[in-house]
Amino acid sequence: MEKTLGLLLLENRPITHPGALCNPNTFSFPTLQTAVPGATVRTIVDGDEDIFDAYISCAQQLENEGVSAITSNCGFTALFQSKLAAAVNVPVALSSLSLVPFAATTVPKGKKVGILTYDATRMGDKHFAAAEWSSAQIDVAVAGIEGSETWRRLAEPIPDLPASAIVEDVLIATRSLLKREPDVAALVFECAAFPLAADAVRRETSLMIADYVNLAKMLIEISPVRGQLGANHSS
Repeated sequence: MEKTLGLLLLENRPITHPGALCNPNTFSFPTLQTAVPGATVRTIVDGDEDIFDAYISCAQQLENEGVSAITSNCGFTALFQSKLAAAVNVPVALSSLSLVPFAATTVPKGKKVGILTYDATRMGDKHFAAAEWSSAQIDVAVAGIEGSETWRRLAEPIPDLPASAIVEDVLIATRSLLKREPDVAALVFECAAFPLAADAVRRETSLMIADYVNLAKMLIEISPVRGQLGANHSS
């Protein structure tokens, strides 16, 4: 029986270019997507806890529809990880920040893990703690795309921007991070739009990169089979 991945989406229209997390053709397994009422780039980045109940309701809906595991399309939802994981009976990994401890094991002692995020001014220790690690345990360097065209457009209800723009802004942020932090030896992309740039950044930097698409594939690989759904579809 085929396993299905549940995706808890923001109300902002997701990025669906080829290779994106929210493009069903990115994966060899089906996905079931549902937008969480009230969840937007702004409310999630602001850490608005008023929408937490909506996340629980939508996660339980996905579980009832037979998904084998659940993730989200915004790394800032790490803040909801523990409570949401306790509310359902399938594996939950809401944020690619959960990949940071793994990335840290791949780099030499004394090197850092770089985190590339949607907005570095809004991400910090509370998000790391929610992903079950801390900057005291793992040496990280954080950079974001704040101020860029991609940063502005992703916050819009319909972020209609080409994949090339996302790739370019991620490359610019990566270059800035590596110039400032030359000890960075691996990267974790926090934003669900950033996997579009992963191959370009790997080619330019020769660094290992972990992102949301990697998280989704791993999550479905290790999750149990719960029952079969039909073709990819959204609700």
